[in-house]
Amino acid sequence: MFSQMASKMQRFSFTWAGIQSIFRKELIQLLRDPYLVMFIIALPVIQLLVTGLAVQRDLKHIATIVVNYDNRAASQDLLSDFQSSTLFDLDYAHSDDEVMAKIRNGSYRVGIIIPPDYSEKALSGGDAPQVNMIIDGTQGTIAKTIVDGANQIIFTHNRKVLESSTAGSSTSMEALPANIKFNPKVLYNPKMSSAYFLVPAILAIVMHMLTILFTSFAIVRERESGTLEQLMVSPVRVTDLMLGKVLPYALIGFLDMILTLGVMVWFFNISITGNFGFLCFASMIFILCSLGIGLLISILCQTQVQAIQLTVAIFLPSLLLTGFVFPLEPMPWFIKIISYSLPLTYYLDVIRGVVIKGVGGAELWFQTGVLLVMAVGMLSTSILRFNKQIN
Repeated sequence: MFSQMASKMQRFSFTWAGIQSIFRKELIQLLRDPYLVMFIIALPVIQLLVTGLAVQRDLKHIATIVVNYDNRAASQDLLSDFQSSTLFDLDYAHSDDEVMAKIRNGSYRVGIIIPPDYSEKALSGGDAPQVNMIIDGTQGTIAKTIVDGANQIIFTHNRKVLESSTAGSSTSMEALPANIKFNPKVLYNPKMSSAYFLVPAILAIVMHMLTILFTSFAIVRERESGTLEQLMVSPVRVTDLMLGKVLPYALIGFLDMILTLGVMVWFFNISITGNFGFLCFASMIFILCSLGIGLLISILCQTQVQAIQLTVAIFLPSLLLTGFVFPLEPMPWFIKIISYSLPLTYYLDVIRGVVIKGVGGAELWFQTGVLLVMAVGMLSTSILRFNKQIN
């Protein structure tokens, strides 16, 4: 009995010399893997800095297009208050149709329309002058912020004008409109439901992650299993090898995309209001771009563990810096550079534009073109990089 207890206690005994030797061995092995060191030490710091700068800011500098049919001191004074608020960045158009087109293609998130009788109503003391606002409701939370912010600006403007009037200010009466009637109109998502904004984006995120994972193991798995050398000495060309690795996963990814779109329509009751054929075309380009990223990861990494680490390092910025949850407007310019270098930023515009806004290639040609350039660039870089490795 005592011998059994001694044997069990011996299993849990330790020596500092043994711990020290294993500790030194693991540390040396860790330091020999620069990818793992970077992942463990640098990545958390970088992610914290980047995401902290991206999300800890109030919404501001919203791209706003204005049509001022009145174009007199009263309306200009109101627009000056909008501009000085830092919430809105104003540009000017010539017609309602131009405003709607700019909002529809995503160039602007807000449109302000001031009718030609604004000053007359402001001076008459009868009907209240009106300000019409058109809001892209694709992102419900941002639309609510815009409505609340515009209401606050108009309330402050009314109070300022009233105080100037009652104090006997020498300001011209034409610059003293009061009791403005604010008429906001939210497009595409009148109820400002977050589901319309998040569900298509979640679909895009899932497809992006899966398709990168599909090919991130393609070459590194061959390398670890020892079959890569056999492929390299075979008569198969490098381009054939790369495309042969990508195309089966492209087909699987496309079928997954169709399946998840069906779930979105059937289960979440979110209909596709735009051109479904264009959405399929743009989605295929996006899938090829994601597969190209995964293939490049697989070529750069020596082990599957490294491939997983690099995939996570790419996935986190895609989740936080592409407009998936947090708007791009308040982000500093150097964070926006990262945002606009990620393919998911452009595909989110595409899928939300087609599903929610009902737009197509005429409005989303730029985003689709950027995705096409990225897809060709990623696949070409993968082929050239692998060629360089085997030579």
